[in-house]
Amino acid sequence: MTYPLPSQALRAFLMTLHPGDVVTGVVAGVENFGVFVDLDGAPEAAAGFIPPPEVSWRWITSCHEAVAPGQRVTAQILSLDTELRGQAVLSLVALQPNPWSLWSDRVGSVVRGRVTKLVSFGIFVGLDAGTAGLVHCSEPPPVGPERAVRIGDEMTVRITEVDVPMRRIRLARAGTGD
Repeated sequence: MTYPLPSQALRAFLMTLHPGDVVTGVVAGVENFGVFVDLDGAPEAAAGFIPPPEVSWRWITSCHEAVAPGQRVTAQILSLDTELRGQAVLSLVALQPNPWSLWSDRVGSVVRGRVTKLVSFGIFVGLDAGTAGLVHCSEPPPVGPERAVRIGDEMTVRITEVDVPMRRIRLARAGTGD
């Protein structure tokens, strides 16, 4: 796909920005492949673009779940394309605390969460701060009478490992005596 080359005014505007700068604007459009942002002070519309992984720390299936057209946003510039697309690539998550790092000092803790997904290799349990951890199918069954686990059930789990860069939390079922 070819894009029209950015105007001189847009190039000049983008040249005043740098990766790491914080900018504001209004969401101009939301697509499955990302979010277009009308940056404050830009001479043209949609001078900012947010790719899906940079929209929210939460698992989302569509950018529509996190932002809406007309919404004001503050974002950090990741990179600039002044030659081909005339856009600043932005991140909303760069300005928010990483929820996985909030769990890293809680390894060994027992917490309660709600079952969010059942897969062949285990059970995903939603924790607060928009994160979920995995109870692997190799973990022993709960103490007490066996029962089927369903989406929405509450579970008591122990945090056994947190991998912040990979955004993974490993959980183990916690017994009633924990």
